[in-house]
Amino acid sequence: MSTKLEKIDPVNERLPLSRLIPLGLQHVLAMYAGAVVVPIIVGMAMKFTPAQMTMLVAADLFTCGLATLFQCYGLGKSIGIRLPVILGVSFTAVGPMIAIGTGAGGVTDIYGAIIVSGLFVLFASYFFGKLVRFFPPVVTGTVVLIIGASLVMVAVNNAGAGAFGPFAGFNPDGTNMYAKDFGDPKHLGLALFTLVIILFANKYFTGFLRALSVLVGLLAGTIAGLFFGLTNLQPVADASWVHFVTPFYFGMPTFSAGPILTMCLVSLVGMVESTGVFFGLGKVCDKSISEKDIGAGIRAEGVAQVLGGVFNSFPYSTFSQNVGLVALTGVRSRYVTVTAGVILMTLGLLPKFAALATVIPNSVLGGAMIALFGIVAASGIRMLQQVDFSKTSNLLVVACSISMGIGASVVTPLFAKMPEMFHILFGSGIVSGSVTAIILNLFFNFDEVMGKSSEQIFNEVAHVDEGVF
Repeated sequence: MSTKLEKIDPVNERLPLSRLIPLGLQHVLAMYAGAVVVPIIVGMAMKFTPAQMTMLVAADLFTCGLATLFQCYGLGKSIGIRLPVILGVSFTAVGPMIAIGTGAGGVTDIYGAIIVSGLFVLFASYFFGKLVRFFPPVVTGTVVLIIGASLVMVAVNNAGAGAFGPFAGFNPDGTNMYAKDFGDPKHLGLALFTLVIILFANKYFTGFLRALSVLVGLLAGTIAGLFFGLTNLQPVADASWVHFVTPFYFGMPTFSAGPILTMCLVSLVGMVESTGVFFGLGKVCDKSISEKDIGAGIRAEGVAQVLGGVFNSFPYSTFSQNVGLVALTGVRSRYVTVTAGVILMTLGLLPKFAALATVIPNSVLGGAMIALFGIVAASGIRMLQQVDFSKTSNLLVVACSISMGIGASVVTPLFAKMPEMFHILFGSGIVSGSVTAIILNLFFNFDEVMGKSSEQIFNEVAHVDEGVF
């Protein structure tokens, strides 16, 4: 009986291996750029060596694949939504990770915060319906906009040649010791070339090829960098063929209040976004998504985050672009994305493939980042389109939160003379902006926030990512 049901249910359909492999590889290609760009950005901010960068990319690919298996295939009865999705690193986590990693605690604070936030997600998944009411579009949209806007500086820095400003080191005379040719025309030209390729690919490519536009831009820019002497292939030659991902490769995690609070807030926003993706996926797969399904999906992301901290990689959430690929191809079998997870894990065990991603010049990454991080900010604006701005109160929530968030990100000494715990918690622009948005929304809209039913709340969340599909 169960076999018959599996045959007629497109989500549980078991396709032959001859179809699973190419379809799974297609999903890997659709998310590959996003998967490798994030570790490169964070690794550069941490000033990792090429060998460390290779290990970071490898750990990320491996954990992406493992997390995808937990979500698609499931772990036990209550972990995994068991739908065709891919888990990857959310760009909303990039800014917070850089801010934490460049702080006093360094990279080990990142992984401590990721592990604790993963445990928080696991715990929160059981009463998410009660928490999500504090994150309506006016809050989530504002937070995502702040994150995107704060990342723009990182993008422009890289477009100029690399670390410059708050993420750079300086010589005693004040000169930049990491980017002596910062702003050189060859760097700016390469960044512009990469961005133009991405824009042209988005304009002239269609369907699946359009989903690869960032990957095409990065590849074209890296090849062009060879002619300017900016692409160094030595890390590929130095990397080994096989290496098993090692837990705590960059050190044992450390636990600090500020970074933990920051990552927990980012995780809450990610939970809301993932819920929106789950509902969109349900539409694509013609499957009704229940609150129980949402809880199972979020628990899988919590497990993935804990693993991300253990393997010194990243927090993981559901990739919406892969849901778009499911809609495009019409193939709804979750075993396709299970196959994609296995492919990602395999790539993570092959450092030479991971090293290929590390040879991308800074300026090429910068060109791609301008588009990618701009999209993060634009996603926040899209969420805010659901907000009733005829109410002055909503305008004030957004206005004050953005001012606090971006202000604290740009003027980093703002809270330096405040008590240490206050400085630790609110020195992050993301925390400052998020807390401001939550408090002001409760202040102006308390009755509306507390008076909504769970059904009304989940109906709102269901439209968070609707523009993707």
